[in-house]
Amino acid sequence: MAKLPSFKDLERAGWIEKAVSYGSGFGAVTVGAIDPLIDAVQASTGTRLLDVACGPGHGAGRANARGSTAVGVDFAPAMVEIARRNYPDIEFDEGDAEALAFADESFDAVICAFGLLHMAEPEKAIAEAFRVLAPGGRYAFTVWAPPERHQFYEIVFGAINTHGRMDVALPPAPPFFRFSDAAESTRVLEGSGFTRVEVNEIPLVWRYNSPEAIVDMIYKSAVRLVMLLEHQTPEARQRIHAAVVEGASKWQRGSSYQIAVPAVLVSAQKPQP
Repeated sequence: MAKLPSFKDLERAGWIEKAVSYGSGFGAVTVGAIDPLIDAVQASTGTRLLDVACGPGHGAGRANARGSTAVGVDFAPAMVEIARRNYPDIEFDEGDAEALAFADESFDAVICAFGLLHMAEPEKAIAEAFRVLAPGGRYAFTVWAPPERHQFYEIVFGAINTHGRMDVALPPAPPFFRFSDAAESTRVLEGSGFTRVEVNEIPLVWRYNSPEAIVDMIYKSAVRLVMLLEHQTPEARQRIHAAVVEGASKWQRGSSYQIAVPAVLVSAQKPQP
């Protein structure tokens, strides 16, 4: 009997498939969180920085532009290739955030932009970030704010709850909004040895040209959400799509549309001995 794919297997396959289209979808929004991430780890000239789950490489690219020595890793080889094309002077490698191939205390800063959402064992990724940081080094990651503060997820999960099911047959995975909770992020980071945990919100906005575009963007540049949608019945999925378009149509501003898609920025420091 063939082994069923794990959540990690599905995530990796999804990001290989979506690598090219991600940049014009969610990637066009997530770039707004890069400078706050770089600021949170205080990256500047001479900082050794690791960009975990680097995707197209923009975090490492921005850090490098500030004078840091940046390295990027991603578990999707197609993403690594795109990052290399985007920033040919920066080192990008295929790598597992939950088992980093770097020596202890190799970096002064570690960032992870929206990557924890897609990891099967995010605690391992946080522990690995702690391990590769030098004493006094800083770690920062972003995740999405929960639906009650995030208009996109309010629309999409509202449509799924009304017209479909959240409890579909997917492999076990951590709760999507686990690290959106400040108390939970603080608990896990402090449990891994970090101190001086700070949690802030970044007010990002997603602009789109038509309500129908939002459904297209989901399938072009999301992975975990698409897993959930693809496991609905065809009839339920059609109703969900229609409800998403209806919800998205309410946010017209002039000749275009825009919805609030805030991110949660969490940062911490590895203590000095």
